[in-house]
Amino acid sequence: MAIELFRIEWTKLYPFDKALNQPEAKEGGVYALYKSVGGNKKLHYVGKSKDFTTRFGFHRQNTAHILSEAERKKCYVSFGLISSFEKSRMSSDVLPEQLRDTENFLINTLLPAGNDSSTKKGYKGNPIIIINGGKFIQPLKKVMTHNPELLKLIKANLTRTRTAIMRVGLFG
Repeated sequence: MAIELFRIEWTKLYPFDKALNQPEAKEGGVYALYKSVGGNKKLHYVGKSKDFTTRFGFHRQNTAHILSEAERKKCYVSFGLISSFEKSRMSSDVLPEQLRDTENFLINTLLPAGNDSSTKKGYKGNPIIIINGGKFIQPLKKVMTHNPELLKLIKANLTRTRTAIMRVGLFG
């Protein structure tokens, strides 16, 4: 079984009521809904943004199970545009199974309070590595994976590579 490698490019945060009108809302990927709590943004919900206009329209009209009216006014949405590594190149053609696995991985790794407990039963999909880019905020991390040992290996290699580059004077 191969390890799936994805890059998620996160957009800036949009106010909840303005998110539907953003061009990114019509692209495939995932979205992260953040609540503003005491000036900080706290991850509240993760969902698929494939056919986002329909999905988001539904959540917007029926958000009582996720947010109250007052909370909705203090919410922000960031869209994660997903690319997958295919045959030596990145591709924006993400299969429905890959999108489902990515959403499931994010929910089970980040455990957003707004996602139903039935979706938080542990990640059981294909082995996965996610590289987050763009304007991602906590609790998202630059590199995420299902396997703690693999994460240690990736971080160790990134650290060695950064150190080697700094020694030759390219950074710093």
